[in-house]
Amino acid sequence: MSTLTATLAPSSDTASSPRTLPQLQTVATLYLAYATSMVLRMIPTVVGTSIRGDSQLGIGLAEWSQILAAGTLGALVGKFVCGWSADRFGGRLTLTAALLVASAGVVQFATAQSLSGFQSALFLTLLAQAAGWPSMTKVIGNWFAPQQYGRVWGVLATSSRVGTLFATLLLGSLVTSVPWRSLLLLTSAGGVIVAMAYGWLLRETPPQPSTTTSPDSSHQTSHPSGAFDHLPLRAALPQMLSNRRFWGIAASLMGLAILWDFLLLAPMFLQDQLHLTAPQASRVASAFPLGSLISVLAGGYVFDRLGNRKMAGVTALLLAVATVSLLLFSQLGPTAILGIPARVSAGFLFLVLGLCLSPCYYIPASVFSMEFGGRHSGFLVSLLDALGFASTAVFYYFAGQQIETHGWVTFLGILAAIGVWSLVTTSAFLWNEGTPHEPGSR
Repeated sequence: MSTLTATLAPSSDTASSPRTLPQLQTVATLYLAYATSMVLRMIPTVVGTSIRGDSQLGIGLAEWSQILAAGTLGALVGKFVCGWSADRFGGRLTLTAALLVASAGVVQFATAQSLSGFQSALFLTLLAQAAGWPSMTKVIGNWFAPQQYGRVWGVLATSSRVGTLFATLLLGSLVTSVPWRSLLLLTSAGGVIVAMAYGWLLRETPPQPSTTTSPDSSHQTSHPSGAFDHLPLRAALPQMLSNRRFWGIAASLMGLAILWDFLLLAPMFLQDQLHLTAPQASRVASAFPLGSLISVLAGGYVFDRLGNRKMAGVTALLLAVATVSLLLFSQLGPTAILGIPARVSAGFLFLVLGLCLSPCYYIPASVFSMEFGGRHSGFLVSLLDALGFASTAVFYYFAGQQIETHGWVTFLGILAAIGVWSLVTTSAFLWNEGTPHEPGSR
């Protein structure tokens, strides 16, 4: 508790503020809810190897890629629906409803018998799961000051990795001992329980401050006025879309999202190239969220401390290492390399990939959305995510066919090229953000 207090509080005085405990409770509630939403998102992927191995279903790699693409399309639609909902109804109501709908989608996935059934179920699940980030954006904006955004996002972003680790490592290890349909139903039940707890425990806004103010006014949770706060969404949106800062971060996310979703194909890559079993593949792939968990927590704190221009150099280095890691994946096979077992080498590369991608993917866009979007931040962060999901949907729809035709080595080479694109666009965006801007400026 004391570590989290120090992370969230801008100074030692703030730790004694009456608001600190409610802030910690808010972060903890958001943490649990978003981690659960990630479990609901990942569990269909975790059982994917079992579905692929069921001869009665007839789901191969090409069909599985089409299922993933349908889910990504659902997430794309969900970004617009849930972003608008978070701005209109608040993060508490939006995320509560979303967890319930995502749980229902997992039930549908558990009972599906055809390609279209799996596609519609994953579409619904990921549509609802898309509510997590815009809902948290709205609640964070209500509870925290701008100088805390990076640190708060650094903490909350780890919830995504914890949820992914829980799904891939713990639930993934149960795939061989628990029928995959039963595993999905149990996960759905847990989602319903967390949804009810979240709706009960979370407060959308902090209590009204007392008439006695802190001697240090910087401890107040005050927020700068956004350039679009006085405009309705229909008037603000064209101005956002005509702003080159928006397209700078959008270009970055469109590449990073494709790199990020390599994790969805990781178990199948490990089975095909390293000849691992489904539980072994899930355990090795879990090194990716573990690396992400470590780096994103430190990344939020570093982001607040270093500023944008220094972070441009940091992200360039991280994405260069990530790109090299993708190229090294193409050299892996079932035999040991330099005496190191292949699964150990793969686990290390996944760890490095998670370490390098996570701070670049999560933090710059989240902080930018809150500072640039103002009261429309929920929709803005969803819009940016939607562009990332759109690029991912197109890319991975054809990925399975590409892999079956040309092999994993060619596919990984394409991913490495996208890594170079992400390096250039992300570092350029952060360098430009280091130049002082008027709110809403180009």
